[in-house]
Amino acid sequence: MTETVLVERRDDIAVVTLNRPEKRNALRQQDWILLGETLDELGADDDLRCIVLRGAGDAAFSAGADISGFEEERSDRKKVKAYEAATDRAFFGARDCRHPVIAMIHGFCVGGAFELALACDLRITGESGRFGVPAKNLGLFLGYHLVGFLVDAGGPAVAREVLLEGRIFDADEAAAKQLVTRVVPDAELEEEVMAAARRIADGAPLSHRHHRAAIRRLADPRPLSREELEGQFDYADSEDYMAGYNAFKAREKPRFRGR
Repeated sequence: MTETVLVERRDDIAVVTLNRPEKRNALRQQDWILLGETLDELGADDDLRCIVLRGAGDAAFSAGADISGFEEERSDRKKVKAYEAATDRAFFGARDCRHPVIAMIHGFCVGGAFELALACDLRITGESGRFGVPAKNLGLFLGYHLVGFLVDAGGPAVAREVLLEGRIFDADEAAAKQLVTRVVPDAELEEEVMAAARRIADGAPLSHRHHRAAIRRLADPRPLSREELEGQFDYADSEDYMAGYNAFKAREKPRFRGR
């Protein structure tokens, strides 16, 4: 059986490939489970610094859910809940990963695949990128968390347009709606993504964790607590801060350890 989620290690960067090119990398329930497990395992790996998520072949990042499995996997309420538990593990595996995650997008990135990309920290797309969430065509409700991903990225007005119209739009429009980080020529996509991953991997892991957590926390309207305000100085006690500080003084490249 062909492995549907592949992992390639490039030093301290992991490249995770959705590997069903004959189906435009559309995912079945078992594939979502495997992707979630893979992201959890990579997130626990202290030797990693960044993860790149991509699709196999030339046609798609992913076409989302494999609709040929709907009868078996999503034909009633019980099955839908089990299916969405599987997809949620993958979405939150990307969003909550200890290491930053970049979605490298070419071709179709629609439905659940678009939501997966929205869960990543960065979305870098080639000019061939095509985006959309045609849930209305199947009578689906994404659920509050997934709608939240869309609102966080583009705002309520964009979320309404994407979900209510359900149309497919190109990479430039996705960038104009702030749904992707940037658009590059397809021929330069991998080079651009790996350069971004290298810049991330060369940074202090604790700095990335603090900043990612702060960005998410500031989306919460509750006032910051006294403990949170004091906790923002915890980095000063870390080995990473000392490594960066001493390397800066010595005009050397720092060696961070994530602690």
